[in-house]
Amino acid sequence: MTARSTLRDFGELSRIVRLLIPLTLATQVVFAAAALVSLLLSAHVWTADMANFLRPHMVLAGAGLCIFGFTLPSRLTRAGGVLALVAAAVPFFLLPPPASSAAGTPISVVSANIYVDNPDPSGFLAIPAVASADIVVLQEMTPLWQDALVASGLWRHESSRDLEANTDMKLFSRFPVLDERTVAPDSVDTGGRHAVRYELLVDDRRLVVYAVHPQTPRTPSMWRERSAYLRDLAEALKSEPPETPVVVAGDWNTPSWSPFFRDLLASTGYRTTESRWWPSPTRFSTRYGSVTQLGTPIDRVIVSPSVGLEDLSTGPTFGSNHLPVIARLSIP
Repeated sequence: MTARSTLRDFGELSRIVRLLIPLTLATQVVFAAAALVSLLLSAHVWTADMANFLRPHMVLAGAGLCIFGFTLPSRLTRAGGVLALVAAAVPFFLLPPPASSAAGTPISVVSANIYVDNPDPSGFLAIPAVASADIVVLQEMTPLWQDALVASGLWRHESSRDLEANTDMKLFSRFPVLDERTVAPDSVDTGGRHAVRYELLVDDRRLVVYAVHPQTPRTPSMWRERSAYLRDLAEALKSEPPETPVVVAGDWNTPSWSPFFRDLLASTGYRTTESRWWPSPTRFSTRYGSVTQLGTPIDRVIVSPSVGLEDLSTGPTFGSNHLPVIARLSIP
């Protein structure tokens, strides 16, 4: 290689770098603006709220833009990279703190969307935390699964077998089910979905459990139906006596960063059980090898102020596109 060709190659590289600097900076600024604007508008604009499903992925993208910005010989791209990363990370600083531990009767609650096209309950029943759970709240329940879980004999008590009336939700329990009722059954703006309220008897004390599975917000109209569902749920929770221990479990179809979830917690005083800094993904795609780490957190358990949290974890895959959520709680 001659000196002339070396200089020519160096000049070509320099030209590419000069082109990359403004392109990278523009990408960083647009990304940061999109991250912040979507955060500000997500309570009012459907597309902005949909960005909340992608907050973990946006942090990774922001980190990539930051790293790439530092590889270029420009202070502007370095500053733009920091801006992109900070903008993507801001929503994580707005997450509510989880419930704390408290003395009381320990119970374990498992919530799982079993996925309506999942034909085999054996993988779910083989999960040790499921087999030992005191309360199991399931969504997208099918008659096949209902029969299999009843036949397992793991739980003595169960909710109604009329799955259609309960939006295909089901509760199994080691504790007696004293009462079961639909939340706001007269609401016509929730897409035909309603939460279900159960009263259980735990050591001579009543425990209230809500099973939830609002509409998936795939379209603006379905987004509004989900909002109406959460509205009805919040009103029901606020009507509970303050001293009543309450657990709310299910597939919320609402990511942790959504203002609709934060508003529900703020208006009721209830507390989440998710990590404050990086909620574990629970919903993932089965089209790309079921890489659960690429999912988003929409399945969760929240509790009333008197209920303590001892531990929260997610179980393994079991043929669904959701992971089971396992909450170990204490009831005063």
